[in-house]
Amino acid sequence: MSSRFKSRVMRGLARVCDYALFCVGLGTIALFLPYFYTTSFFVFLALLFPFLWAPVEAWFISNYATTPGKALFGMEIVRDGSGGKITFGEAFRRACFLSKRPGILREQTLSFRRKVFAILTTVFCVFLALGGDALAQWGASGLVYNRASTEGWVEYASDAGFKVAFPKDPETENKQLVIPNSGTVLNYEEVTSDESPKVHYKVSHMVVPRKWKLAGNATLLKGALDALVKHTEGAELVSKDFVMTHQGHRALDFHMKAEGEEVKGRFLVIGNTLYKLTVEYPSQLSSTQDASPFFDSFEET
Repeated sequence: MSSRFKSRVMRGLARVCDYALFCVGLGTIALFLPYFYTTSFFVFLALLFPFLWAPVEAWFISNYATTPGKALFGMEIVRDGSGGKITFGEAFRRACFLSKRPGILREQTLSFRRKVFAILTTVFCVFLALGGDALAQWGASGLVYNRASTEGWVEYASDAGFKVAFPKDPETENKQLVIPNSGTVLNYEEVTSDESPKVHYKVSHMVVPRKWKLAGNATLLKGALDALVKHTEGAELVSKDFVMTHQGHRALDFHMKAEGEEVKGRFLVIGNTLYKLTVEYPSQLSSTQDASPFFDSFEET
């Protein structure tokens, strides 16, 4: 194996390491944003990845003469043999492969142990970048998620592919939803369990039109909540929050008030099906109502 080929391999691994670390960084930032993103968003992001990374790489090279990946493999970009740094503009042109690439690549001779460490670190970074969502779901399923108890409740299994625990035996009703200004009518099923004459637990589900899914799950969830609030007389939205269920599904929890009644609910999308889970009760019972046992009992089957 020629030294030139080895150098190309090492440079390629350094770039892969940089991309992976950048991906992990973007994913970490996304955790603190009040939105969830669909697979299509990340596919689109992947296509733009080299362009998004270019200014970041230019900043690292113009300030430190290297990037995290290049530093791991003992590489740096200098102006000439004296070791001076190139400017941000020159580094940006180099990162974008525009015309002749400014600067000189200087490589250190690495020991065998250093090479093994660098390669294993790169593999680990790639694993974090590709498996971050799976790790989050695994953590949500056990390590960081405590399910509330539904002991003594009735487990209801639906032919629609879900099961949930109700306080009492539920009743099922088929209904229709008319979409304003479109003439579209959607059929949906509503399953209701009355804990008391004033406290009602409900699960509604419908198959959403394909074009709705193109907007992404986050947009679909927010749109469903907006429509519910808009078409509920006297409704006031108290709170809303994106969450992840114990099965790793992204959901939108909400709390709403309307004319002496309160509703705690959860919207979630699984496949092409939109689910709405709600607990309805009088406002005077607000301090005694905990919807989490009901929400947490919902599972895809």
